[in-house]
Amino acid sequence: MLPQDPNLIDSLAAEYVLGTLRGAARRRFERWRATVPQVEERCRFWENNLMQLAKGVRPIRPPPHVWQHIQERLNLPRGGRHRRVGPALAIAASVLLVAGLSWLVYWRGVGQRPTEVASITTQAGTQAWTVDVYRGRLVVHAGQLPAHPSDHEFELWALPTGGKPVSLGVLPGAGTTQRALTEVQQQALANATQVAVTLEPLGGSPTGQPTSTPLFVAPLRASS
Repeated sequence: MLPQDPNLIDSLAAEYVLGTLRGAARRRFERWRATVPQVEERCRFWENNLMQLAKGVRPIRPPPHVWQHIQERLNLPRGGRHRRVGPALAIAASVLLVAGLSWLVYWRGVGQRPTEVASITTQAGTQAWTVDVYRGRLVVHAGQLPAHPSDHEFELWALPTGGKPVSLGVLPGAGTTQRALTEVQQQALANATQVAVTLEPLGGSPTGQPTSTPLFVAPLRASS
């Protein structure tokens, strides 16, 4: 079962790209990647970003005492330095790379904060959705949804100042959903102070614009 926590999915995608996700967990994640667009998008994100780290790496000849230390730690024979130095260096480099990139994964999954947030509540005061806007992605958490016809669903819209509403996608009926934002959506959010929710046919508005009067309008505020 695919986890609902977007931060966990993001961390699993990073581990998958790094190669530290192994065995049955890796095979299961590969099945998710093949069938779930959200997983595929996070894998592509990490492939594009982590691979950039390798481009600026230059080979450096370590000083003699580094080799001596590696030999002592790995219990290598002194006379076999030139013969065994390649595997030893590979092991040492792998450890450093995984440690460094693991810290990057941790920062990405835990340290990053949304740039803007919105809380969408019903007239009765119950929270229907919370919206977190990150750089390039949107995370929506469903709460207690209002009743609605089974052949319709809710759609989220950015309301840019002086412009037409821009769809941010269909809202989840339960759990959490995460999606990448297009340039048009990012620009709309950058120029918006509010988001709105309309009730649309299944799959979202067929016209690209709201087909009904907004049911909810919520302020989009900077994350504290």
